[in-house]
Amino acid sequence: MKIKEVSQQRVAVWLVAAAAILLRLFAYAPFDLSHADELMQYLEQANRLVTGTGVLPWESRVGLRNSIIPQILALPVWLGHVIGPGTLTPVHLARLTFMALTLSSLLAAWRLGTLLSWRHAFVAIFVTAIWWESILFSNLLLSESLASGVLLLASATLLDRQADRQRAAAAAFLLGCSALLRLQYAPFAAVLFAWTLARDRSRWPYLFGGGLLSVGLGVVSDLCAGMVPYSWVIVNFQKNIGDGIAARFGTSPAWQYLYDYYLHFGPGALLFVVIAALASGARYRPLLVAAAVNVAVHSLILHKEYRFVWASTLALLVLAAIGSLRIIEHLLEERGKIEWLGWRSVLAVALGWALLSITSYNASGGYKAYRGGGELSRLAVSAAERPEVCRLAVVEAYYSYVVPSILPRKVPISIAPKGVYELNRPLPIALRISANALLAERRPIGAEAYRQVSCLKLSAETACLYIRPGGCGPDTTYDFQASLIRAGV
Repeated sequence: MKIKEVSQQRVAVWLVAAAAILLRLFAYAPFDLSHADELMQYLEQANRLVTGTGVLPWESRVGLRNSIIPQILALPVWLGHVIGPGTLTPVHLARLTFMALTLSSLLAAWRLGTLLSWRHAFVAIFVTAIWWESILFSNLLLSESLASGVLLLASATLLDRQADRQRAAAAAFLLGCSALLRLQYAPFAAVLFAWTLARDRSRWPYLFGGGLLSVGLGVVSDLCAGMVPYSWVIVNFQKNIGDGIAARFGTSPAWQYLYDYYLHFGPGALLFVVIAALASGARYRPLLVAAAVNVAVHSLILHKEYRFVWASTLALLVLAAIGSLRIIEHLLEERGKIEWLGWRSVLAVALGWALLSITSYNASGGYKAYRGGGELSRLAVSAAERPEVCRLAVVEAYYSYVVPSILPRKVPISIAPKGVYELNRPLPIALRISANALLAERRPIGAEAYRQVSCLKLSAETACLYIRPGGCGPDTTYDFQASLIRAGV
C-alpha cells in the first residue's frame, strides 16, 4: 500500500473520530435524562463516595447493584470538587469522562472492520460515529452505554484469527468487565466466550486467565464498597425475578423489542439493516448470533426497555455497515466497475448511512423523544445558587431530576408527598416550615407565602421555582432519604 494512501486513510479516520466527538458534544445535555438511574444510581453514588453524603435508592440499600460505575466516576467527581468547588464542575467532568469511555465503541467498530479491509473499517467507524442513537447513548450515563462498547471491543479481538494469546486473554477480561458493568449482558458475553473456547483449545488457559482477572476486579470492587463479593448477583435475581420487582415497572409481550426496532428505525431502514448485517459474512456470524441471543433472552424477561438491548443494536449497526459495503462492492465487481472500488464506494456507502441516520432520527422523534426534564435540574441548581435558600422542597413527580450531587452547594432536599403536585392535598405544614424554596408546576395548596421567581418550559408543562422569605427548620419526615425509604424507592 502506498504511503500517500495510508496517510489519506489515517487523516480520514481522525476526521471521523473528531466528528464523533463534536457530534456528541453538540448533543451534550448533562441534565436531560432518559432514565432515573443516570443521576440516582451513578452520579449520586459517585458523589457520595467522594463527599460521604448523599441519598441511597432501594437498589443500593438492598445491595442489588455493584459499585463499579460509581467507583469509575469517583475520580472525575473528586477532581471536579478540587478544581471547581461550589460549581457544576463535578457533574460535567463525570459526564464527559463517561462519554469519553463510551468512545470505545469507535475503536471496536474500526477493529471489527479491519478483519476484512480498511474500507470496511472506515464505514464501520463512520456509522458508529454518526448514527444518532450511538450519539444519544454516549450522552446517557447508563451501564448499557459503556458495556456495549466494551463487549464489541472484546469481540473484535476474539473474531480475529491473527490475534495472539495475550490479546485473547485481554478480550476475555473485557468480556468479564462487560458483565460487571451490566450483568444482563452476560448471555451476550457467554456466547462469544463459548465460541472462542470451541474454536481453539490452545487458548483456553489465556481465556480463563483473562476471565478470572475480571472476576478478581469484581471482588476488589465489591470489597471496596463494603459488600460481600458478588452478593449483588444473588440479590439481583432474588429481587427482580423472585420477588418480581422489575415487573412492577411495567411488563411487555415477548415481541416488544421487535416492535421497538420497528419504531426506532422505520420499516424500510430496519429491513435494510437486517439484510446488510446478514451480508457481513461468516467471519462475523458469532457476533450476530450473540446479539440475537441477547435479544431473545431479554425478550423472555417481562420488564423490557429498549436500552436493555442496546449492545445488540450497536452490534447490528456495525455489522450492517460492513455488510452494506460488501453488497455494494459485489455489485460493482459484477458490473465491471472496478474503478469505483476504494474511496468512491466507501464515500457512497457513508453518504447513504448518513441519510439513513437522518431518516431514522426523524421517524423516531430524535433525542427529545428519549430524554428530557433537564429544566427541572436547572431550576434546582438556580435555587442552590441563591444564598437565601436553606432547604429545597420538590414535588414527588420531580424528585428523580433533583439529587444532591447536581447542586453546586450542599442544600438539604425534601420531597413533597404525592397529591401536592396534583393539587389534591395541601403542602404539609412541616414542609412550609422546613423549606423556603419549592419546585413544582403550580403553586401548591397552602403555599401562598411562596412567590414565583422563575419558570422553565418542559415538553408538556411548565415547572417553576417558588421561594418564601425566612429561614428553614429541620425535616425528619419529608427529608429526601426518609421519603425514599417510606416509598420503597
